[in-house]
Amino acid sequence: MQHITNDIVGKRVVGPDGERIGKVAGVQDGKAMLKGDTGVSADMEDALSGEDDETLSLTADQVVEVTDDEVRVSLS
Repeated sequence: MQHITNDIVGKRVVGPDGERIGKVAGVQDGKAMLKGDTGVSADMEDALSGEDDETLSLTADQVVEVTDDEVRVSLS
């Protein structure tokens, strides 16, 4: 288990198999707030709209590892 801090904001979130889940958009109440990732089209939409309307949350219990570039989570 890792601690949820502002240091992970901006990092991509990946599942156990390396599949991209999203990106950490912020930290609130000890949870990481994620912006869901659905590929290149999502990145383009985000760049054009700047809206954050589909936010997911992640708790410290779900975080397996934090590297320089990503946050790896367990989905179980």
